[in-house]
Amino acid sequence: MPVQPLFPDSIDEVTHWFDAKGPGMAARCPAQEVGTKCRVWRLMAAIPELDGSSPSLVLKQDFPLSAARLEVDSKFCLRYPHIEIDGHFCHGILPSLDDLTAPVEAVGRVLVRLNEFLSCCQSPGWVEAEFHRERKDYWSRYAAKSKAPQAYRTIELLLDVDINVDGVQEVGAVALANGGKALATSSCAEPEKLARSRGWAVGTIVRGAALVAQLPLVERWTPSTWPKSFQELNDLISQLSDTPRYLSSWYSSRRWPNKAPVFVALIQGTVVFGWRLLPSHVARMNSPVLVPVEVTRIDRQWSLSRDHQSDKLKSLTSKKVVVFGCGSLGSPVIELLARAGVGTIEVVDPETFDSENVARHLLGASSVGERKATAVCGRVESSVPGVQMHSFPESAMQWFSKASQRSAPDLVIDCTGEEMVRVATSRLRRSILKLAPVLMAWMEPSCAAAHTLLVAGEDEWPTSDPAETAVNIARWPDDLQVQLPGCGQGFHSYGMADTWRAAGLVAERALAVLNGASTPSGICSMVRNRAYFEQTSTLVEFNLDPPSGSGTESVTIVRELPKVHREI
Repeated sequence: MPVQPLFPDSIDEVTHWFDAKGPGMAARCPAQEVGTKCRVWRLMAAIPELDGSSPSLVLKQDFPLSAARLEVDSKFCLRYPHIEIDGHFCHGILPSLDDLTAPVEAVGRVLVRLNEFLSCCQSPGWVEAEFHRERKDYWSRYAAKSKAPQAYRTIELLLDVDINVDGVQEVGAVALANGGKALATSSCAEPEKLARSRGWAVGTIVRGAALVAQLPLVERWTPSTWPKSFQELNDLISQLSDTPRYLSSWYSSRRWPNKAPVFVALIQGTVVFGWRLLPSHVARMNSPVLVPVEVTRIDRQWSLSRDHQSDKLKSLTSKKVVVFGCGSLGSPVIELLARAGVGTIEVVDPETFDSENVARHLLGASSVGERKATAVCGRVESSVPGVQMHSFPESAMQWFSKASQRSAPDLVIDCTGEEMVRVATSRLRRSILKLAPVLMAWMEPSCAAAHTLLVAGEDEWPTSDPAETAVNIARWPDDLQVQLPGCGQGFHSYGMADTWRAAGLVAERALAVLNGASTPSGICSMVRNRAYFEQTSTLVEFNLDPPSGSGTESVTIVRELPKVHREI
């Protein structure tokens, strides 16, 4: 069945244009017009750079909102840059809204780019420079085209190492016995631990090793320079290690288990190139077979910062934060801090996770019945590389009683919303927390407002805890909670979108403290409009006038702690 274009007038206009040019320019190929390809033409000019062959021009179903496509023989992938593994020429022409009314001009831009590309391909220097500039992509194509021997599956290597490795370093490696993935890591003593955190069954794992080395940035890395044999790679590793036959000696000194994952990885800047070493099954051939593999970095620095602002990440990695309460507010705060790069987080919460909290909590149905602190720590630790999570399924008071046995935190965040926890934290801040800053956070009913109260330096929060009168925007009626048929049981109605909005405010304030920004004691509140408050309860009374407006929009209000003290 013919493919129906979304914009038939544009397709027809280009078709008429090619018809008018005659068969000397292009010949239509109806047999190839399948799938999303509405029109296909074979350009008739023989091109020397393409061994006398001609590219095809393809208009897809959504042309001209997608640019015209050019396709050549896939054998030119890695002979010339910008040619994908399937022969698609990545011309870089982006569609324009003007193309809807001028589709022929859109095709013309692509043909001009093709001529420019072919002219550039006559310069070996340009070809090499382009290959090196996008070397990560071309290595991926090389690995995809290189198949492992029949007895072995093609494999992807996940790498978790410090990219600033000095010299040549051996790291542990494991692979799934029947899978297509392996990982190598230097960040923990046992690579099996990292494999388990990614859900790999330990019984299916085969252990091996990897050599990791730094490739200088000045080294040109292109198809013409890639080591394509074990001897060539051995020579390169010998050069990088300043040790003759380093790789061959290392490989031959081991008795590798059957199908052991043995790799070599070269780090150049932010990019990693790798090979798997496989035993040769050719008689009288001792050198292993070299199979290029795609390497995906899963180290903390890449995963959390893409190597950008590494000093900032390093500083956050050294920080320790204690969070009291990992409920609907505390759990997303913990996740946000971990993904921002905080290195150590202690989670303190005595409660178990109940099914009625699924709608507004980081955890889901699979965690029902588990301790919140333990489950949140497990989820975050398995999701965020390198974060150290410590669960304390106990009350804040119990944590305080043993806090002297541990190092002081850089920040304490109270997300319990409980008056007694705020008072205790304020009273014990000097004696137990060594004056570490304390960030208290809570929400008013229906998340009409969210507050962060920072106490830093020598400042103190009154033990009378005037949060409801001096911080909260409103005074709410006692019967606002939805009551449940249990002793003292009830809840305020709000959802996860509300809590994550508040969590963003808390995390932003916490990160400002941890990053060393000037953060004096004070209150930062996210306040919704008056109509939202009055919609939540007609009996609400205001301590502070909320902004006017409608819907759910909010404003941020900042108040100094001394000013709040004067209002008490």
